[in-house]
This record gives sequence, structure tokens and C-alpha cells, in this order.
Amino acid sequence: MEFKDIGDLVNKVNTALGGFCNEFGRERKELAGLGKVPKRGILFTYDKSKGNNWAINEGGGTEIQYHLVFDSDDLEIRYGLGFNTQYVPFANQMSTVEYMQPYINGFLNHEKQIRQILSDYDFIYGTIEQLKKPKHNQYTLFGKSLSVEEKDELYFIEDIEFETIIDDLKKQFEPYKIIFTEKKNFKKVAMSIQNNINVLIQKGQIILQGPPGTGKTYTAKDIAEQMLFSKVSDDKKLQKTLLESTEQFKLIQFHPAYSYEDFVRGIVVKTDISSIPEYRTVNKILGEFARKANESNLSGGTDDFDRAWNELVLEINAGMVTKIGSSGVEVDINTQGNIRFKSPVATYEKTYELYKFGKTDLKYETYNKIVLNYLKDTKEKYKLKDYVSPKSINSDIPYVLIIDEINRANLPAVLGELIYALEYRGEKVESMYATIEEGNTLILPPNLFIIGTMNTSDRSVGHIDYAIRRRFAFIDVLPKVLEGDYFELELFKFVSSLFIKNFDEYMLDNTVELKISDHLSEEFRPEDVWLGHSYFINGKGDFGLRVKYEIIPILKEYVKDGILKQSAEPIINALLR
Repeated sequence: MEFKDIGDLVNKVNTALGGFCNEFGRERKELAGLGKVPKRGILFTYDKSKGNNWAINEGGGTEIQYHLVFDSDDLEIRYGLGFNTQYVPFANQMSTVEYMQPYINGFLNHEKQIRQILSDYDFIYGTIEQLKKPKHNQYTLFGKSLSVEEKDELYFIEDIEFETIIDDLKKQFEPYKIIFTEKKNFKKVAMSIQNNINVLIQKGQIILQGPPGTGKTYTAKDIAEQMLFSKVSDDKKLQKTLLESTEQFKLIQFHPAYSYEDFVRGIVVKTDISSIPEYRTVNKILGEFARKANESNLSGGTDDFDRAWNELVLEINAGMVTKIGSSGVEVDINTQGNIRFKSPVATYEKTYELYKFGKTDLKYETYNKIVLNYLKDTKEKYKLKDYVSPKSINSDIPYVLIIDEINRANLPAVLGELIYALEYRGEKVESMYATIEEGNTLILPPNLFIIGTMNTSDRSVGHIDYAIRRRFAFIDVLPKVLEGDYFELELFKFVSSLFIKNFDEYMLDNTVELKISDHLSEEFRPEDVWLGHSYFINGKGDFGLRVKYEIIPILKEYVKDGILKQSAEPIINALLR
């Protein structure tokens, strides 16, 4: 086969592809959600006036593309699937990397399957690492190349080589569709997450509810990552790393013994000056998290304590200061970093409380006052400035608390007065305990968001009463079909038959009404007990062990508890074979 330039090559390829061009156009229309079918009889389009040495599929934009390249300098034809982040951002301000990410994920998630279909394809431009860490203005081509001969201003390849190109272009349509389908799924997931975020921002607290194995905690973390770090990076791995280290996020799990004193505020026993125990009220998980969220709303003021304290500690350790103020007792620093006057101790914590609030809950504050007065003494070098409260400002810094298994605790007892505070954010409510810093008041600020997760199949959990229920928005997280080689679809379908009749219909549209299986007790809804998709992810290790020690036991427990009827037992036993 001979051709004179890239334009001529494009025409010959389109002609040889024949009806496939129209098939490609029709299916791409559906995949991309286009309003009209591209031009008939054309796969590649080429504009000679632009002087390019390449062509992409007709209508192709910032997406996975069919590429055909003729390099007349290297005498080489290259073709395959191209990933391109060289285009300008769209009107919605989405960057080229953000727009391409779903297509890139589609390739990475199905790389093994794609390489099986296109076994002799590899990266012609760029590398797999370039796809894993995409940047703007990159071009990556997964495909093939072949040499071209030149003679008398014409270019030649063997007819059998040209036929291979045509066969490959038809064959690579399957991976093209796989990648495009993954992009559509990515969009659905992204829209679902964004919808959950919108509800959370409006309500302040939500509960993700569903049967076991539907990824409720995973979804909760995903929501938190998007709320906290979507403006920082679209790199999911980076978001997860940031989530693990930020003070803006916390995850706890409730259990039946959980109490108000564990969650909000409680009394603890401490010793500071002597071995005599002292009982103090402190903020617990939510109380402390709410305090941090409140503080993010504040700016201005003066807090000079850390500077002055640290300077004094350094000089005591260096032997430059041996006595403080009116005390004739020599001082040193103990193993906790506090200032010790022989046996009495002035702690950082209590000296700071005295600095900030003018009082502590100590019976004797003598040595803390000695240190504080010494730091404030204008004749000394530290010259600690008086504390001035910060001024309040509007904050958009979100703090996200995930409460896993929220319904396993006695919620009215655990939440106490917070039932009111959940609805009236920013208002003071009276706590049954008082702290030095906040007295007996407690505030849940508007920038504190709470995500609960609830297993709907667990009949041993406590009931959520209407007063609490109306303060949360409830969002269903149901079983779904996952795309990818790692998902055991046939087994998921087999087990799902115990709960629903219309699995195939549900696969096509997960919004359809579920038809209850004959094996499920009429007292239960499939949405509450249907075994979730995470049980069917075939990751590292022996998946057979998961079937034997996770899936089968929970199904047998369902039979024992009357969730599944006895007719389910033969189906469950068949899983052992």
C-alpha cells in the first residue's frame, strides 16, 4: 500500500474501515452523550491547513481518542489510544487534567484486561507513570508503530501491515468502550458524592445507612476528603494521606457502653502538684473537636504565652536561670517539660490557664503565679504581653467528624443537650459539666459537620427516636455492581438472588424498585439486609477464604435470625462447592 502524506493515509484508512466508521460513530454518540452522530463514513478527520502530522477520531476532544500519526522524518506510522492534556480548559473552569482523569482511571483500573485484548500494544509516547501522575500539556499514546519506506516522494508499507492496522483499529474499540464506560461510572460516583456533600452542608449532619458491605465508612471518608481537600488536589492518594494527618478530621466508633462522658465532656482524675488526686472536667472527643472548629472562626487578639514560656524553659535548661521571681527555691525542668520548684510544679497547662482566664481549678496557684508574674515582669527579658481574646469572623474551614456505627450507642444518653445544638448551630447550650475555658456552655459551630454510618441489618442496635432522626438527613448506601476484573460479578449475582428477583434490571438501572426474592422474609426489605458489593472484591489473598469465612457465615446467620427463609440453605451450601 502506498500513500503520499498523512492526509492520503487518513483517507485510505477510513475507506478500508468501511462500515466500522459508522458503527464507531453511533456507539460513540451513546457513550459521550452526543446529540448527533458524527459524519458518516469517517473515523479519522484531518485538516490539511493545520499542517499536523497526526489525526484523531472525528469529533474527538479532551477525552480518550483514536490517534493516527505519520512521522515523515523517522519514516514511521504510529497509532492507538491517546490521552491528551494539551487542550485548553473548558468553560466550566475544569482543568485538562481534571477532565482527563476519569478516562485515565478507566485505563488504569482495567489495564490488565486492555492488555489482554491488545496484547501487542504498549506505550509509544509517554509511560504508564505519566498516566499515574498526569500533568497539564502531556500526550500519552498506547499503541503500536511500524516502519515506512520512501521512494520517489511516495511512502510504502506492505499490504499485510496495512491490514494489521485496520484490524487493530477495530480491535481497540473494545478497550475504548471500557474506558468510556468507566468514565461514565466515575461521573455517576462523583455526582453521588457531590449530592451527599450538598445535603451535609445544608443539614449539618447526615447518616449513611445500608446493609453490611456497601462501603458506608468508605463513602463517609470520601465525602470528608472532598470537603476538606478537593481544592488542594484531585489526587485521591494525597487526599487520603492529608486526611490521616489533619486536625480537621476525626473518626470514632460508637458501641453500647458509649456515654456522654466519653463523647462530650466528662470528669477525669489528674495530679499536678502532689500525689493527691484532683477531679477535673475536660472536653472529650466532640467537645474538643467543637472547640477546635470554633477556634478556626477566630482571628486577631494576642496570645504571647508559648514564646515566653519556651524561652524561659530553654534558659533554665541551659543553667542561665536558676531562680524565679520572689521564690528563693532553685528550679529545673522535669521530664514532662514543666517548671519544678523542688517538689511543687508549675505546669504549662495551668500557667497558661492562669494567663488566659485569670484562674484555674487548682486549690493553690502559688507557683503558677510566680512563673506568670516573672514572665510578665517588664524588668526581665521575657515581657509577656497580656492575653487579648480574638475577634470572631466568618469561617469556611470545615471540620468533619465521622461516627461509625452511630446507632450502636444509646443516642439520647450520649448526645444529651446536643440534640438541641445539632439544630441550632452557633448557639450556646448548657452542658451538665463546666470547663475552665468555656464554663458550662457548649457550642457546635456551623463549620462542624457530622457523618454517621448505620448498618440497617443489625437488629441488636438501639432505636433512633424521632427527635434525633429529624435532626439528621438519612442517605441510603446500597449494593452496586463494580466495574473491573477484581469484582466477582457472577458470585455477587448468585448471592443477590437470595434477596432480589430483578438483578439484571438493577444492573442496568440501580434506581429501579427492587423485587423481593422468595427466599427473603416478608418482614425485611432487600435494601436493609442485601449483602453489599465489598464482600465480592477479589483483592490480594485467597478469595475462597472470604467466601468460606465471611460470606457464608453471615448468610447462615441470616437464616438463623429469620431474615432468610430455610429455602435459602441449599443456595448457601452450593457456595462451598
